[in-house]
Amino acid sequence: MSTKYVETVCTGGVDENGKFARLYPIPFRFLPEKEKYERWDIIKLRAYKDTKDKRPESWHLAPGTSIDVEKKITSERRRWEWMQPTIFESRDAMSDLGLTNGCVEIQPIELYYKPDNRKWSESQMQAIAQGDLFASEKERVGLGDRVPWQFRLKFRERSTGLEGDRKVLAWSYYAAYQRNKMSEGEVGALEKISERIRKSIFNPDRTVYAIFGTHSRIGKWMISGLYHVPKTITQLRGFQWE
Repeated sequence: MSTKYVETVCTGGVDENGKFARLYPIPFRFLPEKEKYERWDIIKLRAYKDTKDKRPESWHLAPGTSIDVEKKITSERRRWEWMQPTIFESRDAMSDLGLTNGCVEIQPIELYYKPDNRKWSESQMQAIAQGDLFASEKERVGLGDRVPWQFRLKFRERSTGLEGDRKVLAWSYYAAYQRNKMSEGEVGALEKISERIRKSIFNPDRTVYAIFGTHSRIGKWMISGLYHVPKTITQLRGFQWE
């Protein structure tokens, strides 16, 4: 949630050169259905460099541009070919190169959830009340809803052994919570989603990478998503830390 853009998401992807690109702001709720891209979609759009955001991967969606969803990458091997160039040994290794986005292989220790603020701040509520001039009443329904929980992960960097505890910002987790809470209740929805994630990241046949990104103002590393891929794929090439 942004006070400036009412409701936006920050999305990240990999460009054709194998580098991360951070796109912001994306008014995802208000995009036309044909422009609502999903994970592993290849998209084409116009963007410009964000001069206020000094992080090298940050780009702004050009005003008035459309988002063309060209195709979806369905093969695990093809996904790995896109993601492999973004993998680094550690967060420190990325920092040494001046990067603020990248993947690091981790050993998950514990996935859990904890309460978060149930209400937006006053400035955020003002932005919500102002709304979007081009949004229909139907699109505005639930705009003020805030997910009062956060998913968190305790982990260990595979190569360095450094441990951490970070909020997982993956938008899909919180969208799934909103979809399930009416039928499952808050705790039921949280458990259902958590168990689905645990089943994959604690699978001994999968390698888990945290997709790290830094906060625009304080520079702190956050987990923007998790990439868990079959070991039969990752063992085809390097990046197996001994």
